[in-house]
Amino acid sequence: MRINQDEITNWLDALFTAAGCPKEEAKLIASHLVDADASGHPSHGIVRVPRYMEYIKEGTVRPVCAIKTLMSSGSLRLIDGQYSFGQVLGHHVVAQAKEMVASQGLALIGLRNAGHLGRIGGWAELLADAGLTSLHFVTVAGSRIVAPFGGREARISTAPIAIGVPSADGQHFILDFATSRVAEGKILVSQKTGTKLPFDAMVDSKGEDSDQPVTIYGESATSNVPNPRAGEGAIQTFGQHKGSGLGLACELLAGALTGAGTNAHERPFCNGMLSLVFKAEDFDTENTMQQEVADFITSIRTCPPRQDGRDVLIPGDPERAKRAEVKANGVDLSQTICDQLKQISDDLSVPVPASIG
Repeated sequence: MRINQDEITNWLDALFTAAGCPKEEAKLIASHLVDADASGHPSHGIVRVPRYMEYIKEGTVRPVCAIKTLMSSGSLRLIDGQYSFGQVLGHHVVAQAKEMVASQGLALIGLRNAGHLGRIGGWAELLADAGLTSLHFVTVAGSRIVAPFGGREARISTAPIAIGVPSADGQHFILDFATSRVAEGKILVSQKTGTKLPFDAMVDSKGEDSDQPVTIYGESATSNVPNPRAGEGAIQTFGQHKGSGLGLACELLAGALTGAGTNAHERPFCNGMLSLVFKAEDFDTENTMQQEVADFITSIRTCPPRQDGRDVLIPGDPERAKRAEVKANGVDLSQTICDQLKQISDDLSVPVPASIG
């Protein structure tokens, strides 16, 4: 079914408010989740709501944000999110980065002990909108679900990376990907909706390729909140040794260096993120950078396509196109996910939107 973007955002806002989140924070969580769906990344969107509600019930994530600055020196800052919602903490990182760049010219921010940060490209987009270039390395402590290249057991997290380079016309370069073959959320969406996965998305306990969600979820696959650590298999890295190497780098930069920890040890679930943010114009001594960015992006987009009728895109283009489509037609909501949201609404005594019934 299709549901208006504002309507689903308000519905989720009401659910998180009823679950104990302050109104302003509930709105940030809901908006970030819905924007992920609207950007074509449902793996980091509405499908996460049942799991987030379980986090609140279990005490895994604080419904009210608590943030502590552990170190601040010039352009360096280290923040402890104290297991608050990642969507709220992500906005804190963006706001602090803007202030630091304005005063110091550079921001290197380490974040530890954050709840799930959602779609990391969203933070790069917000910073690009402010004219700032950013790089983000992320790890997921307590989420050992990816096998390193050549291995058949989980040892690392999905370890995403995002890079944002602003463009004067607002068509920013936003590179955002998990270093795993697929994000765990895509496997979750597959389990919930039946969408197909790449044949080598995962590796089973025998070392064979697998596209079956049960590979990582095990017996929990059919539950409302499947556990990606309950199965005997693991997700594979993308690009063989190259993706694996990037995943290991994320564990070190966003885990070991921030204090969030790596998956060498059993830890409570949390995200760690290392963000480097700066104003690229500070390097632009000859006032040519923006034109060079525009010229390069144009050269990529005008490259002859391998298939007629299919444009050559830059990272960020698919998300912009999807947002325009969603704005016109609404967010696609599967019946399975809708039914789970209805149940959560009943449990929290929150009205279901009239268009849903």
